[in-house]
Amino acid sequence: MLWALVVSNLGFFRILKTGFVCPFLYCYGCPFATFGCPIGIIQNFIVYRQIPWFAIGSLGVYGTLLGRAFCGWACPFGALQDLLNYLRGGKSFRVKPFWYTKFIVLFAVLGAAWYALDTVFCKLCPSGSLFGAIIFRLRYPTYTSTFSQPFYIHMFTLILTVVLALLISRFWCRYLCPLGAIAGAFNKVSIVNISLDADKCKKCNACLDACRMGITKLEDIGNSTDCILCGRCVEACPTKALHFTVKK
Repeated sequence: MLWALVVSNLGFFRILKTGFVCPFLYCYGCPFATFGCPIGIIQNFIVYRQIPWFAIGSLGVYGTLLGRAFCGWACPFGALQDLLNYLRGGKSFRVKPFWYTKFIVLFAVLGAAWYALDTVFCKLCPSGSLFGAIIFRLRYPTYTSTFSQPFYIHMFTLILTVVLALLISRFWCRYLCPLGAIAGAFNKVSIVNISLDADKCKKCNACLDACRMGITKLEDIGNSTDCILCGRCVEACPTKALHFTVKK
């Protein structure tokens, strides 16, 4: 995922700030951001009572092609959570996957933008805390000589998310990410997906044990909104019953 972090920060020259919608959660408040955060863009359009056709269309294309694969293969904030899990030795509390919580967050984000006429989520987003608030402060120290309340709020949400991610693998991605809700809704129809060969499957559950998202059912692999198509289940399967497929 290092390549995604590099590509996301090519905007150190204005000409490299593309204006395209980022396929994963990355803060456009970062001074070097190449793309625009889809959730931030949608909020801005809601504030101005307009429909973000370009953002909706872009997310539709991303989702139709790859489902939620960008979460598993590109998202820098997801990579941070994987790193935290690795530092803990790959151990994580096994908790029930409540797939609907991220949809509740999504609707709350949209509703808050409509009601408050402000990009409320951007002021709480832990990805924005790490890649926006902290990087901006490091890049422009003369403009941020004092710590403000918004910065403290960002640090609180970041620290809280890190602590939860240390306890539960990919906590943010599982339960709270609004972009994960949008992308995950495309998993059932995405062109690239993961398929199970039932004849080869021995029901050993090695794939489920390897899942960073806590998926508990074989039939949810590649289909659940929680699946990030990272491929760890494919690697873990001893009988090669799982494999990536491209729909015609």
